[in-house]
This record gives sequence, C-alpha cells and structure tokens, in this order.
Amino acid sequence: MRLAVFGATGPTGVEVVQQALAQGHDVTALVRDPDKMVGLVPNKELKIEKIDFSSADTVEPHLQDKDVVLSCLGSRTWPWSVTLYTDSMEVIVAAMRKNKVKRLVCVTSWFTTDDPSNPPSFMMRWIVKPLFLGRIMYNMAQMEQYLQGCEDINFTVVRPPGLRMGPVTDMEFRTEEGPQVCDRDGVRGMCRADVARFMLSTMTSEDWVRKCVAVIAVPKKYAS
Repeated sequence: MRLAVFGATGPTGVEVVQQALAQGHDVTALVRDPDKMVGLVPNKELKIEKIDFSSADTVEPHLQDKDVVLSCLGSRTWPWSVTLYTDSMEVIVAAMRKNKVKRLVCVTSWFTTDDPSNPPSFMMRWIVKPLFLGRIMYNMAQMEQYLQGCEDINFTVVRPPGLRMGPVTDMEFRTEEGPQVCDRDGVRGMCRADVARFMLSTMTSEDWVRKCVAVIAVPKKYAS
C-alpha cells in the first residue's frame, strides 16, 4: 500500500515508518526536516518529502496517489492552549479530500473523553490530566470530535495508554471502544513500537473504521 506518514520524525512515527517498510509498503515520510528523517531511518526505500503545513494547498501535492494517511503528530505540554491536533487534522483532511483519499489512522491517548461509567484513576483525573496533560488531551478530544463529523473520511483513532520506548513485541492487543481498556491485568503502559504495530494492523481492517479505539498490549500468558 502507498502510505503517507505525518509526524514521521517523532518516536512513534519512526516506528510506523520502519515497520511499514519492513512489511513492504511504499512509504512517504512528510516532514519539516528531511535531513533529520534520513538520520532516523536510513533506508533507501523510504521516500522523504519536505512539507509546508500552512494550508491544504501546500499539503495536497504530497497526498497524490496515496492509499492511507497515518498521523503521529504530537505536542509537548505548554502553559497555553494547544491547537496542533485540530489545526493539523483540518489541513490533512482537506488535502485528503482533494486527492479522494479516504483512509486515515491517527493516534491520541487514553482518557481524552470523560466517561463516568469508565472513569480514570484518581491520579489521572485530579493530578496528571489537570496539571500536566489537560490542554493536550482537550485538543486531542476536539480532533476526535472533528473527525466524527467528517462523514467522508474512514478514520481510526488509536488511543494508547502511557507510552514508553522499547522494541516491538509479539504481545496480544486488547481493545475497547472507549476511554481506556479495563481488562488489562495490571499492565499500565505500552511501547511505541507496539502502538505502531497496532496502527498498521488497522489499515485494512473494518473493525475500527470511524471509531476511537483504546488499546493495550498484554503478554500472551495473560491474554484470554
């Protein structure tokens, strides 16, 4: 498949690019700094294009003839409002429409939505989210809402828990259409390589089209 990857120089994006190339996909990394991308993934099969994110018109040429768009764009914590997720997604969707590209896979986080029947822990609700990640998660939720209103885009929003570095595993995925996966046998975080593995697995699956899916990787000895 012909893939376009936004946020390819980030730690999750690098994993998406490397695994997609290993699977034989035609991958184009859309980045602001091509030299950085070359250093991160020195693979001759990787296509790297410098992108101007100022408008859909500047992004549109990079999505010609693509089958799937993957976004691993992310924001750091700032003391002011965060709009990266909605701003970038509006540009991406407009460029997809110009090229009649329908399939989109992107990543947000657990707990972007607040479901009283499936609440976060005390630490997440009252400390981590309001003091550290609130602005980021609020904008992630806004992006999810925006995509739900895009009836012509077959999106999948992947919601992982806390992320860590590490090699890709063969652990099994547990999923839930909601803010978190409750049945996780004490497992808390998830390595970015497995997030990338799950993102790529959704590209041709109908299970999570136009849905937001919380995911976690569980050791096989725990998997049912």
